[in-house]
Order: sequence, then C-alpha cells, then structure tokens
Amino acid sequence: MNLALVDDLDYDLNALQKLFSEYFSLIHEKSNYYLYLSGEEFLADFCPGKFDAVFLDTLMDGINGIETARRLRSLDSSIPVIFITIEESFALEGYTVQAMDYILKPVSKDRLFSIMNRLTGQKKCRHIIEVKENRITRYVNPDDILYVRSTGHFLEIQTASGVIKPYMTLEYFLSLLQQIGEYDESLPGLRFQNCCRGYVVSLDHVRSLKVSNFLMHDGSSVPISRPKYKAMKTAYANYLFSKTRNMID
Repeated sequence: MNLALVDDLDYDLNALQKLFSEYFSLIHEKSNYYLYLSGEEFLADFCPGKFDAVFLDTLMDGINGIETARRLRSLDSSIPVIFITIEESFALEGYTVQAMDYILKPVSKDRLFSIMNRLTGQKKCRHIIEVKENRITRYVNPDDILYVRSTGHFLEIQTASGVIKPYMTLEYFLSLLQQIGEYDESLPGLRFQNCCRGYVVSLDHVRSLKVSNFLMHDGSSVPISRPKYKAMKTAYANYLFSKTRNMID
C-alpha cells in the first residue's frame, strides 16, 4: 500500500510510521510512506491514484486538516481519508468531507490496526485475529499459525516466531477462524482442521501425514485422534489438491 501521512510535527510522523511498519510486517505486506509536514506540501504533490489512503492531522500550521481534505476532495472524491486529532469534536466535521474514520492522539495501536484491517480488507481481504495475552492485545496472522493447543482455559498458539498464550477456549478460537472463513467442518479442504481433542492444525505447515499425527515443517508433531484419522486424511488430500490447482491457475 502507498500511504500519505500528513502532520506538521516530525515526532508524530515518525511515531505513526513505526506503527504502520509494525502492522505491515505482521501481515507480510510491503508498504510505502510519503511524509508531509503541511497540507500545502501534500496537495502540491498529490495526484489521483498515487495513494491508497491519507492519514491527515487536523491541527496544522497553514491550512488545517479539514481544509486540506476539502481541497483534496475536489481532486479525488473516493480516496480514504482518516483524520488524526486531539479533539473528538472534529469527527463531526470529518463527515462533511466524507472521512472514512478518525483516530485520537496519542495514536492507539489497537485503533490504528483496526482501521488498517478495514483498509487492507478492502484491498486484499486480509484477516488478522486479535487475542489477549496478559491483558495485552496481540495480533495474529493466520498465515503464521502452525497449530493451536488447548490447555484448560488457555491456548498455546504456536506461530513461526513463538508461542502466544491467550486466555481463551478452543471453541471460541474456532469461532474466530470460522468468521474469517478459515474453519468449517463441512468443508474438508480448508487449511485449519480440528484434528484431535484440544488441537487445531494448519495444513499450510504440514510436512507429511502419519497414522497418528501430522509431522510439521519445523519438526514438531500434532496428534490425530483415531476417530478423526479418515477425515484428516481426506482433508489433507483435498487441501493439497486445492493448493496444486491454485498454483496451476
């Protein structure tokens, strides 16, 4: 994505760029940032199609964010505009220039990531799962999950970069996967499978199927219960077929 960040304070621009870099690293996407210290500087460089979204401070020297957005709308009527403000009342003015949303300063990572999920969803339908670990919000990309193990009221989400342990039941986690179309017992070709009581495996990271377990690419193994072996064998075959077909297409 190509993002324009407009703020007359260097510190705020740099802090915002760091949060964006963290977000795009999480979803494994590349991004470009164009930083502007005034509305005038941004408008002078703007042309339709150059940016996917604009994050615009409302209070700046020179023309303020609202006026910048008004002038922007005369050049581009559809580009998403997200205001960054210290005053919630500016949200009402934002409606007059068809702003997508607004963020209060200091910028909250949760708030920014939530808005970016909407933006990237409009662009590429990416999905990020939010979980709480020790009262801290963690953002999990399903692509990074190897498997999930239930340990009572906690989960161990094994990812490529380590383990995340949210206070959550496996049933609730499965419902999150279901909401983003990654889990459905009636569709055996999906990559996430409930292969054994207390375990969910991502077929993306399976090296091979054994009689009683999946052998993972990292050398670990995930158990398969005897009653579910036939279903897992079918699911894995369907998954491989679907993956091969997509590569050919």
